[in-house]
Amino acid sequence: MGTGSENLRSVRGPYAFVGDLHGRVGLLDLILSRDPKRKYHYVFMGDVIHHKPFFKHNKRTSPIRMLRAISDLIGEGRATLLLGNNENYILRSLILPEQEIKKKEVKYTLKCLKEVSLDERLKFVNMMSNAPLSLELEGKFRLAHAYYPHPGTNVSRDTCLHGPGYVWFRDDNVSDRHNLDPAYTYFFGHYGLPYYRENIRIVDATSLEAAGVYYSDRDEFMVYY
Repeated sequence: MGTGSENLRSVRGPYAFVGDLHGRVGLLDLILSRDPKRKYHYVFMGDVIHHKPFFKHNKRTSPIRMLRAISDLIGEGRATLLLGNNENYILRSLILPEQEIKKKEVKYTLKCLKEVSLDERLKFVNMMSNAPLSLELEGKFRLAHAYYPHPGTNVSRDTCLHGPGYVWFRDDNVSDRHNLDPAYTYFFGHYGLPYYRENIRIVDATSLEAAGVYYSDRDEFMVYY
């Protein structure tokens, strides 16, 4: 399982770092449609599936289309998926008795996975299992869903997936909290708003309507509705 920090030397930019899509496959279609020449390598910052309010109002929206789309992009060498806490919920739930699974969105995803062929189900599980917790790209970008595990530090898997807390609404010292190296620009999803403080950019514009995307060649952050 891709649990550590990885440097994908074979991946070439420019990059598009895509915030948490949370099942909004229509937004993924829109983002890709703005790149007809296939210029960008897409890095999905985790949580491509599940969002409680979104799930509540769209109960019949299957996650399979999103998983297929991400899997196809990875297979074409056009994308990388980072592990998010929602993908991790699925991986953990695969070995749990059904009565111990409490989250409705997880139960629904597992139900949908059982309705596809075994080969496709295994492809999706392998995709999530092999998703790294973090990436370092070009010696200047560091990316993780919620917390970057720096070399030589002992950081738990849960910290990488859930972060040190929702500090963005307070005036905390974010650099110390995230152990930042000023030589890098850091990108996270998870926290729920496009945000810039020092060298942290949060590309997740989590809402029911929008998703944030950062384009590395333009140093530009856009929110797609």
